[in-house]
Amino acid sequence: MVVILIAIFVVTACERPASVSPTAVPTKKSEIPFPVATQPQIMVDILKGTQTAAALTPQTGGLPPLITSTPAFTFNTPVPGTITTPVATATATKLAYATPTPGRPTTYTIQSGEYPYCIARRFNVDPTNLLNLNGMNINSRPSIGVVLNIPTSGSFPGERARKAHPTTYTVQAGETIGMIACAFGDADPNTIYAANGLAVGSALTAGQVLQIP
Repeated sequence: MVVILIAIFVVTACERPASVSPTAVPTKKSEIPFPVATQPQIMVDILKGTQTAAALTPQTGGLPPLITSTPAFTFNTPVPGTITTPVATATATKLAYATPTPGRPTTYTIQSGEYPYCIARRFNVDPTNLLNLNGMNINSRPSIGVVLNIPTSGSFPGERARKAHPTTYTVQAGETIGMIACAFGDADPNTIYAANGLAVGSALTAGQVLQIP
């Protein structure tokens, strides 16, 4: 019996399969097809690159040194030029030249050296009518600028011309065109102004020669 048990044990032991080595579990590889640097490795690479750039010089074909100097800027201050101030041109005063009094006017303005009787002779009107029309008498001497009303009828009683003309006349001290016109009787002062190229109211000088039309 013992022999039989031993025999069974031996047979059983022979039929047991050999021990199998544990199956190796394959390690899952990273899906990124290139190596990934770790954080410490990145810092090392940056440090190496910085040291390499600092060691390079223009003679070795490396990077040129950084320019740290501040560029100088030149500012040109404008110099003011000479400003020409426009000079006002004096405008010549337009002179008013007289024109002969046409015929017998309805009014007349007294000029220096004139009087009513002279005006009546000049315009061939009755002196009495002229005085009455203007409220005057034989002794009236109206001031310069007084406007006389001239009668529309009547005539001067007598010779109107006191001196022959046309002629020339040499001015005496203190004389005016109105005074000279009255001296000739029927001469018109505006005609004398116009004949001598004088503006109305021009002052005369002693010795000046005038044309009397």
